[in-house]
Parts: sequence; structure tokens; C-alpha cells
Amino acid sequence: IISITIILLTELTSNLATTATFIPIVASIATGMNENILLFVIPATVAASCAFMLPVGTPPNAIIFSSNKIKISDMIKTGIYMNFASIIIIMTIIYLVLPFLINP
Repeated sequence: IISITIILLTELTSNLATTATFIPIVASIATGMNENILLFVIPATVAASCAFMLPVGTPPNAIIFSSNKIKISDMIKTGIYMNFASIIIIMTIIYLVLPFLINP
């Protein structure tokens, strides 16, 4: 849920602003749940890099959009699939890989 929220928010704000806002919140949630902070912070940080739908998400998106060769609707159509793929990949890594890296 945290990763999905961050992916959606990072479409409208910068990656750094999203990360700086949510990492302390995510860390305190992990602490409150008595979980390893890294299990929550790493996916949240990766999710903040998944801005694929709108020109405001990242400078490369803005550069491509400013070429006037692609419409926002095309960016949204393609970006939503990339966001869904990112969610699946992040969830897979959270459950299958990350626990072994953090707690060997």
C-alpha cells in the first residue's frame, strides 16, 4: 500500500520531495510495527523513482513532452502499464528477495 501511494504521488511531485516526506513516516510505521525499517524504506525509496505517466514526474518526461511529438494521453496510457509493472516488481522483491538480503 505504501509503495502504491508513493508511486501515485510521485507522478505529481518530484521524486526527492516525495522521498523526503514519506521516508520518516514509513520508518516510524516500521518501528511501530516492530519490523526492520529497511523492509519498508527500501521499497518506498524505489517506488519514488517510478514516475512514468506525466511530464511533471521527471525531467526526462518533460523533455520528451516538450518535443511536441507525444501527447499527455499517450504518456498516461504507456505510463500506467509501467507503473503496474513497477508495483509487481517491487512487491516481488519485497517478499522474495529483500528478507534474505536484510536477515541472512
